[in-house]
Amino acid sequence: MNPRLSARYNTKMSTDVRNNCRVISLFGLWFALNVCYNITNKWALEDVREKVIATASQQNDFEISYLSSSLPITIGCIQFGVGALYACFLWLFRIRPVPHADELTRGITVVKRNCIGLVRMIRSAQLAESFHIAIVSSRERSNNPSPVTLRDTSKIAVYHTFGQLCTIMSLSTNSISFAHVIKAMEPLFSAVASWLVLGQVMNIRVYMSLLPVVFGVALACAGAKEFSWISFWSGMGSNAFFAMRGVVSKTVMEKSASERPSDINDTDVDQRERGHLHGSHTQISPANLFAAVTCVSFLLSIPLALTTEGSILMMLANQSAEKERQDVTETLSYIISSGAFHYINNEVMYVTLSKVHPITLAVGNTAKRVFIIVAGIIVFSTPVSVETAVGATIGIGGVFVYSLMKQWYDNSDKNNTTQATERNEDVPSTELTHTHIT
Repeated sequence: MNPRLSARYNTKMSTDVRNNCRVISLFGLWFALNVCYNITNKWALEDVREKVIATASQQNDFEISYLSSSLPITIGCIQFGVGALYACFLWLFRIRPVPHADELTRGITVVKRNCIGLVRMIRSAQLAESFHIAIVSSRERSNNPSPVTLRDTSKIAVYHTFGQLCTIMSLSTNSISFAHVIKAMEPLFSAVASWLVLGQVMNIRVYMSLLPVVFGVALACAGAKEFSWISFWSGMGSNAFFAMRGVVSKTVMEKSASERPSDINDTDVDQRERGHLHGSHTQISPANLFAAVTCVSFLLSIPLALTTEGSILMMLANQSAEKERQDVTETLSYIISSGAFHYINNEVMYVTLSKVHPITLAVGNTAKRVFIIVAGIIVFSTPVSVETAVGATIGIGGVFVYSLMKQWYDNSDKNNTTQATERNEDVPSTELTHTHIT
């Protein structure tokens, strides 16, 4: 064999081996982080419930529900806070560019300018004009807005916040395996949301592939030894909110791509995401968008936690002030570590998404859920009936089949569209004109 060809072949082989090893490592890390998040999250919920019930039992007039006893909203708020701190660390040290920096800068400038103007006008008794400025100033916009606005991020964050909090509530009232069997229904909600919001209608065979998912989840729930309606409806709510988050995120990212100036290429976008370039048209990557969404979710979850669980937090604070404090070091370590696992897990997921084919990702996503369910059963010694095991297998297998069929029909539609476009380009211009007139 030619020495040059042999060297080139060996180089290609070594490159492929390195890439495959990198992908396998990413999947392994993704699975491990998912398992660690669910287990530490469950430990945190159980520890908090134990301490809250012990404290509430000492006060006869204080009633508390089983769901609220684990403080799922407060735990979710702290987890969002951990992710927000990590995101701010990346922005502070310029590892990533700050999203919406232009909007925030304009907002601070407008507020500062208007505050000074209001003070001057109030001093001169020009109250009507000051009121007009205060109302109109909020509508000021730059001539070159960012492709993904802060309003878009906030819409995604609302669905993300409620979806994640519903997931934690589902985990707090039942086992990890039960919650993730319910989560297997998310593709059904995504299909419905895409149809209602985007008007996307898929092939009837794709919809038919969701029937085993529904049947499997129903069988698993019917055979569950510790069925909980709160966990069931919380899981369903999580599916609905995450489906809407996916639809809104897709719309926002497509709008961002369509509004990108033509003189900016993909290399510029990649460099700006790494902080090498700066400009008003900075493209926000999915990972950086998730960081911004996490920060907004943290702010949204604070009033939710204080409103729904503020009385319990006050009880714990009063109890710790009156008597000897309980040791909460282990509980806090579970909460903080679960928040870190959750955020880093999503970071690894975005890296994995960029390196594999969607079908490979579908296989990995199915295997991930199996790993989580099996790990939860082993760690917490969850009793599983035959009906639940069979139903979970059918449901998760149905999700895998649905992912493959959806990808196959999506590719078929793209190919048909491309071929139709090529045929139209080959038609003489007179025929095209005639067709348009007709």
